Amino acid sequence: MQYLGVILFVLCIVHYVYQAIILPSFRQSARDELFILRDRLRDRLIEVQDSADKKTLRAFKEVDDGINRSLNRLHLLTFTNFIKASLKFKEESKKHDASFKKFHTLLENSQDDTPKEIYIEVGKVLHHVLSFNSLMFVLYLLPVVLVLQLIGSIYQRVKQTTDYMADATLVVRSRRRVEHTTDTLYV
Repeated sequence: MQYLGVILFVLCIVHYVYQAIILPSFRQSARDELFILRDRLRDRLIEVQDSADKKTLRAFKEVDDGINRSLNRLHLLTFTNFIKASLKFKEESKKHDASFKKFHTLLENSQDDTPKEIYIEVGKVLHHVLSFNSLMFVLYLLPVVLVLQLIGSIYQRVKQTTDYMADATLVVRSRRRVEHTTDTLYV
């Protein structure tokens, strides 16, 4: 019991250090990357603003708005929120499918490839943020998953052994029946 207390205390310290020191600095680093990407997007928009068509300007604006929304919500990118959003997406899939299709068509029809490239890079940054925000959750789930895997492995072995024993019992019984019937035939 004493070891359990020590393990829980160490886990609390690790969790505090991760949540209070490491994760905020990582999020700040991700924010800085998003600011750099937004600045690149805006610089390119200034260069092509006079010669670009409305679809291209709209693509620049949509990606810029997406980056701005992402900057304010980095702390919300967690595994649990991802699952909630996925479930909500399934409920309203037609609405979201049409919106995604419209957005990707806008990016594809843009005369400039910069919005699409920036969009892909923003996705990579947000994926890293989601991974880091969910790291402690995965760490807490790891023992549960390992125990369940161990139980599953034990169950499979027990099942194989009992199946083997049942097969062996049936073979022995069938041999006895065959021996018994052959004995009665030749008597």
